Amino acid sequence: MHIMDDYDQRLKDLQATLETLIDNYDLLPDASYQIFSIEGEIRSFEQRKERLNLKFSRIDCHLCKQPIWNEDEPAKLGDRGSILICPRCLCTIKQVKGTTEMEHDLEINSPGTVKQDCEGPLKILQSEFLIRKSEKFWLIHEVVGEIYYRAGRRKTNLLHSWIDEMINRLNHLQEQKRFMEGMRTLIPDLHTQIFSLQAQIQDLQSKVDRIKGGRIPYRCSQCNQWLKDSGIPTFFGNYTICDQCKKIISEVMTTSEAEKKHGLPKGTIRRDNSRGTLEKYKKLGLLRQSGSLWLLHDIVILDKYKRIETKEQELPAHSHATMSRESIPSDLLKRSASIYKQVMERKQLEKNDI
Repeated sequence: MHIMDDYDQRLKDLQATLETLIDNYDLLPDASYQIFSIEGEIRSFEQRKERLNLKFSRIDCHLCKQPIWNEDEPAKLGDRGSILICPRCLCTIKQVKGTTEMEHDLEINSPGTVKQDCEGPLKILQSEFLIRKSEKFWLIHEVVGEIYYRAGRRKTNLLHSWIDEMINRLNHLQEQKRFMEGMRTLIPDLHTQIFSLQAQIQDLQSKVDRIKGGRIPYRCSQCNQWLKDSGIPTFFGNYTICDQCKKIISEVMTTSEAEKKHGLPKGTIRRDNSRGTLEKYKKLGLLRQSGSLWLLHDIVILDKYKRIETKEQELPAHSHATMSRESIPSDLLKRSASIYKQVMERKQLEKNDI
């Protein structure tokens, strides 16, 4: 059997175990941790499998800084298409919506519900940029529909509740153990309870260490890249988001915010949109209508109205061959001319000797 077949079989077995745990969630003690642990093993095997199928890329996405593979079809902006945006980032940008569009997608029949929630229970998601206010309008990422609305519209779904409960329980047991150790000489047979507490503490401590110690691999649900930072990332259920994707989401805004941010005259973007000069951005999803709002990513302003600075290595190789004579230092020109003269004189001498 090929080694890849072994990985595929192991992943299949782990996935079956995960489904069994989910089906019997209410019957298992520490079910949330057990599921989290199995998911960690699945990610670990996925990571090992990917290492055996190494792919190489010479170009990176301008936004997420991750490799763009041969099978990808990136968006090309800037001079000569030197600014590339990967399909993953384009998808992330398109998933930012206004509250009206979100209500339509979720089939919420009460207008203003999502806006009201953004002012209330969803407000804690501002720090993760899954919701944000652009001028007077709330923008909300599509995943909020999954982790909050379709999950029962419970605020506890937005908290790392089971991890917090595990840590709080660990702290409580440690405090209880310290108190009992102080009373050991006064209460008979207290040592057996202390021994039991110690076993529970060790079990919980190992679980907490595994979660916080960076031994379980995580990958971003948006860009699908592995997170290299240690500790607990931002995650809600099975959804994880990296800092780079948070930044990309935070740069989606209304036209009025974009104009104000970059000092453009009010109405500039809507005017150019009506004239049809922004069509390429609409086709890429970098500019789109959400309900009555027009949303765009900051890269649109930088590409259309500003000049995106490109690094030298991002320019095509042939661009160095088109350098003007004035751009070459004079001392380098003199040195090159001297070397050329010496070479030609040597060739002439060799020719005369023959």
